Parts: sequence; structure tokens; C-alpha cells
Amino acid sequence: MTGPSWPEHPAEQRPPKNGTTPRIAVSQLARRIAALPHRLLAYEGADGSPVILPVTVTGHDETGLRLSAPPELLPPGGRRAGLLAHAFRPQCVGVSMRTATGWLTVDDGEALYAPHTSVGMAAPPSRTVMTVANGLLAKHGLRRARRNGTTAHLHSLAAGVRPGA
Repeated sequence: MTGPSWPEHPAEQRPPKNGTTPRIAVSQLARRIAALPHRLLAYEGADGSPVILPVTVTGHDETGLRLSAPPELLPPGGRRAGLLAHAFRPQCVGVSMRTATGWLTVDDGEALYAPHTSVGMAAPPSRTVMTVANGLLAKHGLRRARRNGTTAHLHSLAAGVRPGA
């Protein structure tokens, strides 16, 4: 193994005030990410930097997703964590992804992820459709930025004018 040694595990976090149990349907999330081949788990490390690990979903029930990762990389206890499942086709034509936020509990090397929120997107595997859709989204975003004053603010920042001056 090369590089610096793995830092200490972070301290356990205080549970959220609304509890640590799943807030969305676990079976629905499991079904949606089943076809996405790549899965990553992220949490805050002891040094405050993100720790990102590849994980495998080994099962699920109403309490959450069962995750598998190298046991020495999973911190014991409970903490907030994010989960990303994604699939990219060649040249990013046809992209699918689903992200979740939730609570990770690791006890004796067993990891349980209780999802609290989930969002996803899928882009069709057609270069023409993706190009048109991206252009329409960009045009809509530019119009909205002009309407709400964002473009004027950015131009003043580029010109060196400080806001409120």
C-alpha cells in the first residue's frame, strides 16, 4: 500500500432531531438503484474532509439498505451520509443517477443506511435529444438569471464594482 496512512475514524454524530429511521420508501429506492452499476457512499471524515467509498447494496428491508464496503473503511457508530448510484454510457450520452441523503449506522462491521431524501435524473441515450435538451435548459437558465438580476450582478463583479458601493 502506498500513500499516507488512513486517518482515525470520525467521532459518532448526534442523531437528527427527526430521528434516524428511513423517511422514504426503502424498497422503492432499492429498486431504482438496482440497475445503476456504480454506488458511492460519502461521509465527513475525522479531519473534516469528505470520505468517499465504493459500496455494494447487499439487501434491504423497512429499516434501510444493507451496505458492504471494506470493513476498516466504515466508521463505527452513526452519522449523516450521502449515497450516489450512477451509470454513464460512452461519451456521457445516456446518463442515469440517483442521490440520497440519510443516516449510516455501522455496528460490528455491518452497515445500515436509512435514506431520508432521494432525487434522481436520467438523460436519454441519444446525442440529438441530449443536445437539444441541454440547449433548452441553458436558455431557460439564462432567461431566469436575466429576470432575477443574476447576470447584472455577475457583470458588476467582473467589472470590479463591489455590491452596495
